[in-house]
Amino acid sequence: METSSTTPDYYENFSPETSESGTCSSIDINEFGRAFLPMFYYIIFTVSILGNGVVLLVVYKFEKMNTVTNIFLINLVASNIIFTLTLPFQAVYHSSEWIFGEPLCKLVTSAYYLGFYSSILFLTLMTFDRYLAVVHCVVANKNRRSVYAASLSVAVWIISLLESLEYLIRFTVEESQMDGLLCEDSNENQWRTFSFYKQFVLFFLFPLVVFVYCYSRITLTIMRTRMIAGPSKISPVSVW
Repeated sequence: METSSTTPDYYENFSPETSESGTCSSIDINEFGRAFLPMFYYIIFTVSILGNGVVLLVVYKFEKMNTVTNIFLINLVASNIIFTLTLPFQAVYHSSEWIFGEPLCKLVTSAYYLGFYSSILFLTLMTFDRYLAVVHCVVANKNRRSVYAASLSVAVWIISLLESLEYLIRFTVEESQMDGLLCEDSNENQWRTFSFYKQFVLFFLFPLVVFVYCYSRITLTIMRTRMIAGPSKISPVSVW
């Protein structure tokens, strides 16, 4: 009994040329990223520097610097600027390869995540502060002082700094035959997976829960106040 030595038909027409002509090849994606991402980073850099500069100018000229909201706002602007200053490095990196050496690879990546994490935490903190000022206004007016805001701001910076230090340790410059010098995580996949889930829980899921809960309670409080007092009897109250 003879056995057929022929291969299935779908292998007969296979060639590297047909494989590379797919609609979503990695080469096409890399070329698209090199063309699009640098310009995107430069635009975000310019808009962020101008926008945060205007915020600082307005707060300095027209607002009291020692209020709770403005202390949080100034810290948020600082974290945004730290994040923004890393974008030109990312633009050059995505246009060719990492040309700044290993020390800057570690420093820029760590600063990127420091700004990223602290921005998220300050937004979460400001949301919780609005919740206290609206929903628990009597207690909040007694406890919301500049020392309270400064202490929480220091705590946010410490948490963000500790979380960003791991990137200072883990990232290094490696050479790839296809992409040149890369600034990448040198750890094993298991640690990367753990880091991903930690980032997801602490800096996405937790802030999301706080946002949804706080703004839901704020909305219900405002609606209940309107129903009890009537729109004409409600006077604007400053919670700053």
